[in-house]
Amino acid sequence: MIELRQLRYFMALAEHLHFGKAAESLHITQPPLSRQISALEADLGVVLFSRHSRSVELTAAGRDFQRHAKTALAELDLAIRSTRASARGERGELRVSFTMVAAWILLPELLKAYSDAYPEVSLALNEVLPRDLGPALERGEADIALTFPSSGSKSLCYRALRREPLCAVLPASHPLAAATEFSIAALADEPFITFPRQTAPALHEAVMSCCRRAGFEPKIRLETHLQQTIVNLVAEGLGVSVVPGSMRKMRMPGVAFKAIDRSPPVEYGVIWNPRNENPCLNTFLRCVGVEETGDRGPAQV
Repeated sequence: MIELRQLRYFMALAEHLHFGKAAESLHITQPPLSRQISALEADLGVVLFSRHSRSVELTAAGRDFQRHAKTALAELDLAIRSTRASARGERGELRVSFTMVAAWILLPELLKAYSDAYPEVSLALNEVLPRDLGPALERGEADIALTFPSSGSKSLCYRALRREPLCAVLPASHPLAAATEFSIAALADEPFITFPRQTAPALHEAVMSCCRRAGFEPKIRLETHLQQTIVNLVAEGLGVSVVPGSMRKMRMPGVAFKAIDRSPPVEYGVIWNPRNENPCLNTFLRCVGVEETGDRGPAQV
């Protein structure tokens, strides 16, 4: 059985064509080198080197073996480097699930920074409803999630990454759409388009709190799960809504986004399962500022 050591010794001697110089390059003495080369030739049943008093030469069989050994060692070195990179989370795949709101600002920023730092990690993206992210992490269907916090499983970890105000979204034809001064209290009698509480409890509570601070309970006309769908329905004149400020980036024709004075902030961040053994998870967490796997905080999804 040919040993890896024998291949490396052979390549050193094939390069230097001198036992003394080859042994010196390998940081060994000459006798072990001579024994290993002889053992290699015996295993192969061929003569690899023609020995002379002061030097050696590769035989035809030796030159052929050198070509194959060089390829084999290069492939092995590549396999070793790749394996070590995978173990460090510098190679592999990271499955990222996210909500639509995170997709407008947080997701692009994080993925750009991570891809620049770890270009050999492939990213598999999946947009889902906030309520479905926790179960996906629990089942191992996702490695990381970008979404809102909410009450739920204590087996998952959460770290806040961004806070932003809410804003009102009105049909462009609404009398308040072009107003220089806007108060959300003026929408007390308007039909609202929103989403069910179970879809994103934290965001739902922020929207309700915003309206209650203005002295009214919103009159819900329609409910749908996706923020983009809400804005689309507002553009059709079916009602008004309150959405996270990052939804302004939609630049949807037919709607007007209005800042809300003293809006309660809506928070979202990164959620993960501490039992996930994907090394790429740790590199992502370090990239977003979670320096150690133990620095994770309580579960909030």
